[in-house]
Amino acid sequence: MLLGATRLADRTLRRNNPTPPERDSERLGHTAVERPKGCLLWLHVNDPSEAGCISALTAELSSLRDEPVFGLVTSLANTLPFSANDKTSIHQLVPGDTRGSVKRFLDHWQPDVGVIAGPADRPTLLSEAHAAGIPMFLAANTRASAISGNTLGAQSFTIPEIFSGVLVANSTDQKALTRLGLPAERSAISGPLCDTALPPPCKSQDFLRLSKILGGRPVWLAAEVTAAEIPILEAAQRRTIRAAHRLLLIIVPRDPAEGLAIAGSLETHGWRTALRSAGGQPDENVQVYIVDTDEGMGLWYRASPITYLGGSFDPGIEISDPYGPAAMGSSIIHGPEINGAVARMRRLRAANASKPITSPDDLGDAVFQLLSPDQAALLAHAAWATTSEGAPAIEALVTMISRVLDGEETR
Repeated sequence: MLLGATRLADRTLRRNNPTPPERDSERLGHTAVERPKGCLLWLHVNDPSEAGCISALTAELSSLRDEPVFGLVTSLANTLPFSANDKTSIHQLVPGDTRGSVKRFLDHWQPDVGVIAGPADRPTLLSEAHAAGIPMFLAANTRASAISGNTLGAQSFTIPEIFSGVLVANSTDQKALTRLGLPAERSAISGPLCDTALPPPCKSQDFLRLSKILGGRPVWLAAEVTAAEIPILEAAQRRTIRAAHRLLLIIVPRDPAEGLAIAGSLETHGWRTALRSAGGQPDENVQVYIVDTDEGMGLWYRASPITYLGGSFDPGIEISDPYGPAAMGSSIIHGPEINGAVARMRRLRAANASKPITSPDDLGDAVFQLLSPDQAALLAHAAWATTSEGAPAIEALVTMISRVLDGEETR
């Protein structure tokens, strides 16, 4: 019964979400993508918007085990479930729940470990993964019950046999698992496994050095902007600096090679600038500091209470990952174009964790409003809570996975 229901659901979803012809073969377990060399963590999700945790999962597991870890995400929908900038993860359409399709999929990818986020409703996939000796884990992806009740139907009895560990969202689910025969040490209450981001790297000594140079002056950041956005930023800085005379604008160009031209353009309008590539520092005399080096965003997100997401007024550009500044406590301003981060921006907006503006002319007013520490703190706290909701589940899951991979725990 469950197998038939699974196939019916697959057909319905394919009808409502057509697959490009070049990806049709993935439904049969075929792929032209090579398996990466190294540890491969496979995550299956029903809702692609919840697969953003793959980057955090692989990064945490890689750090814990001190080895490269790659991510493979499968879903029913033909939607890229993680940032296009994530070069360590691969997306494949989940194979149809038939033995031939599933075996081709598993024979090619040979994942070292598998995680099912949400209901375990693909019986052939689960049984074949178990037969192949792949350690499997089950994780709730919402705070509602994803384990007990009728969610699993005929599959409930297989949980102790199939899964090496189960993360549940509440005590009700954990009690249900105990009744099904799962040993207590193989389950944990962790909250949902949902889209989560780790803070970008930022060395403490670099931050302390920069903080000393800034001397407590107000700062806002324009992250990964194009040269075409410079007039927008210049107008916003001019509007805001009238009320905050020490205000510093930090610009990180999308293309570092444009830094010199950006500095020249701003200087013709009377701004005092400094280029990081030339050894310049954001001292008291500098009004616009241009970070034209390729060194990551962590330091600048941490130093700037306000971040404008570059490209958010251009429909042809993918914006930078909004979870970066959010995870570092920087409040976010953005325009209406959120290509490349639609799911994450929707989560932030639903939590009132970002400040949208509809016109470039509104940027200066938005920056001015967020110069109020109370206003910025409200947005930043809501954003941090959104980006870190799944952190307990990721920590618990990575610990479980590492123990099983090391042979410390067996099914």
